[in-house]
Amino acid sequence: MEAAARSRLGATTSTSTSTSRAVVSRARARGRVARLTAAAAATNDGIRWSVVRERAERATRKILARDADAAKVLRKALRPGESPITNDERRAIATVVLGTEVWRLRLRAETRGPRARAALGSFGDDDEAKTLVLCYWCRERGGGGVTPSVETLREMYGGDVDVDALRNAVDERRVSWTLDGGDAVAVSERCSMPVKTAEMFVREYGVDEAMRLATAMNVPGPMACRANRALGATCKEDAIAALQREGVRRIESHTPANLAPWTFVLTDGPSSLTSGVFGSRAWADGFFEVQDEGSQAIAVALEAKPGERILDACAGNGGKTLAVAAEMEGRGEICVFDVDRRRLAHLAANAERARVGALVTIVDADSLGALEPASFDAILVDAPCSSVGALRRTPSLRYSHDDPADLAEIQRDILNAVAPLLRPGGRLVYATCSVLSIENQCIARVFERENDEFAPWPFDERASPSPSVDVRANEQLLLPHVHGTDGFFIARFVRRAA
Repeated sequence: MEAAARSRLGATTSTSTSTSRAVVSRARARGRVARLTAAAAATNDGIRWSVVRERAERATRKILARDADAAKVLRKALRPGESPITNDERRAIATVVLGTEVWRLRLRAETRGPRARAALGSFGDDDEAKTLVLCYWCRERGGGGVTPSVETLREMYGGDVDVDALRNAVDERRVSWTLDGGDAVAVSERCSMPVKTAEMFVREYGVDEAMRLATAMNVPGPMACRANRALGATCKEDAIAALQREGVRRIESHTPANLAPWTFVLTDGPSSLTSGVFGSRAWADGFFEVQDEGSQAIAVALEAKPGERILDACAGNGGKTLAVAAEMEGRGEICVFDVDRRRLAHLAANAERARVGALVTIVDADSLGALEPASFDAILVDAPCSSVGALRRTPSLRYSHDDPADLAEIQRDILNAVAPLLRPGGRLVYATCSVLSIENQCIARVFERENDEFAPWPFDERASPSPSVDVRANEQLLLPHVHGTDGFFIARFVRRAA
């Protein structure tokens, strides 16, 4: 009994001590937050811009030195570290780090001319990151995000740089653009696109539309979401209501392009939710997925029906798998395959969350050739591609995307591999997140020419195409400057009846 009493006393003492430590810890945390908030409030817009500058320069320095992915470097830059930062400061750091990465080539062009060099003096001569961050802040770059006022820039840099002269020097009319480099160099410098990519854009679209396309790829895309049709016909209204209960105020229930019926947009992006989108109850309960409207349009193009057996042949992380399964009203099967099985790691859990787990089968095979011929009603091939249509989503991708010419053979091989798996009368959708014909129209038309048993399957309705490109009735080309989506291509075929 005495031992038990001592045990209870020890437990009580331990609990009391732990509680006291927790109280002290919370008090210290509240003190740090209070001091941080007070310091931020002392600035003219609630942001300590010297802190933002220091972290942004450090992150940009790492990106340049290592040719690193900006998004990965940014995640480390936003960690609390020794100096906690506010949410507003986190957003400001993200804006300038990712913006500097996107606009890097143009920023270099803006700062090389005599006016800019005179305004900068020796500032940044031994540290390009400092020059890029400052120059990014010197003019409106588009895409939203908070930036320092002119007064704040003068306070931060006035001892080293003539800020007003620099802002004047980076004006479009005063930059020392390369005048004899041709159309691709003009697109490259003005739109911050590598010359090789700019050459492809100019060849496909002409210089004027290439400029519009590349410019649109420099503005962050909207946070488009897909309401989960598996939850019923009122899924969009239900998803929006669930998000509103979590405090989201600005939601666009329709988009100008109107490409997919279940699309809605979180106007304020990730900052709409204090816990982040993937920390929200509405997402955890399966009400919606984050998915670009163009990506949703690919799933819509397949026209999945209840009771069908469908193959997603390049499933990746399964975003389109879930969109297709949601249309099947709980009946049928969607088999998923990807040569990189690691990408399927989270698909089963996501399918359960989205209430379609019973429909999804992960194919246990090393190749598509192991599947039974003529066993599918519909097949989706979201082929591996250069991803140049998604440059606005991944700032560093413009400097590192795969060569489209290297992917064409892979794309053709995948289409030829899935063709025998489709039953007569079945439907085939080929798609990429590219805006280049070498991965799009060329692949689709070679497939049609080499496979007589397949015929074009025209769209009943489709988005208005760009006048600069050749798009047939069974094809759609979605472009950020025309449709407001990421860049996507879709081609549809039907296997002729035997």
